Amino acid sequence: MKNDGEKLRGIVVPIITPLTENEKVDEPALQKIVRHLLRGGVHGIFVNSTTGEGVCLVNGERLKSLEIVVDEVKGAIPVYAGIGDTGTIRTLENLYQTQEVGADFVVAHPPFYYPPNSQDELIDYYTTLAKESILPLLLYNIPFTTQAPLSIDTVKTLMQIENIVGIKDSSVDWVFLMNLIELKRNHRPDFRVFIGKSHMWTTGILSGADGGLDGISNIIPDRCVKLYNRICDGDPGVYELQREINEIWRVYECRSFLSGIKTAMNLMGLCEPFTTNPVLSASDDDKKKIAAILKEYRLIA
Repeated sequence: MKNDGEKLRGIVVPIITPLTENEKVDEPALQKIVRHLLRGGVHGIFVNSTTGEGVCLVNGERLKSLEIVVDEVKGAIPVYAGIGDTGTIRTLENLYQTQEVGADFVVAHPPFYYPPNSQDELIDYYTTLAKESILPLLLYNIPFTTQAPLSIDTVKTLMQIENIVGIKDSSVDWVFLMNLIELKRNHRPDFRVFIGKSHMWTTGILSGADGGLDGISNIIPDRCVKLYNRICDGDPGVYELQREINEIWRVYECRSFLSGIKTAMNLMGLCEPFTTNPVLSASDDDKKKIAAILKEYRLIA
C-alpha cells in the first residue's frame, strides 16, 4: 500500500481489544466492533494500540486480534499494527510476526521501562526497525506512558528515511504539534501527522495535520468521520460538533480510561467490559456517569 494522501489520512481508530473474563480475545465481539467502525466510515483501524491494551496481551492474543481485524476488514481500509515493546529485539520479533499476518502499516512507540537515555538511542531504535520492516512505519510519540519523548530534531532526522511515513503524536503538546506540521510542510510534505487527542483535532487538522487517532472513535466513529469531513470542507458547524465530541470523551474520566471506554461499549451492546489485569473495572458511580453521557448524546436509550 503506497503512502499517499488517499490512504494515510483521516480518522484512524485505535480499536479496543474485547476480552473474555480470562483475557482471551473475544472474536465475535471484535468482529462486531470492526463492522461498527466500517459502518461509521473510518479511514483506518489501528490494532494493539494503547487503547487496545497491546502491551498487556500475550503474544498469541496480540496476533489473534490482528488476524481477526485483517480478515474482517478484507482490504477495505488500511490496518495499522502496533509493534512497540521494551527493547529493540522484542519489537523486531513483534514486527516479524506482524508482517506475516497482513497489516498495511506498523506503528512503534519508544521502548519503555528502561527508557532511552538520549535521542541517539531513539534514532538507532527507529532506524533499525525501518531497515528490517517491509511495511511502512509510523513513529508513535506518547511520553506519558513511555517517558521517552521524541524531539523535533529526532523526527526531522527520521523522516529522511523513506520507509518512515508518519507519526502519531499523543504528547498533547500544542507547540510540539505545530512544529511537527511545519517540519512536514518544509521538509517532507508526504509525511503524515496524526493527532492522538481528539480535543485538538479541529484546530490541528485546520493547521495542517492529516488526521486523528483517538480511542473515542471506537464509540462514535460516524461523528468523528463527520468532524473530519467538516474540517476538510470548511464547514463552520465543525466547532459545535467538536464540542459534542469533547463532552462524549468524558466517558474516559473514571478511575481507568480503559474501563471507561469498555464500559461505554458494553452499554452500547458491543462487547463485555473486561480489561487486562490489574486494571480496575469501572465503579458503580463511573457506570452511572458513563450511562448518563451516552443517553444525553443518543448513544443508548
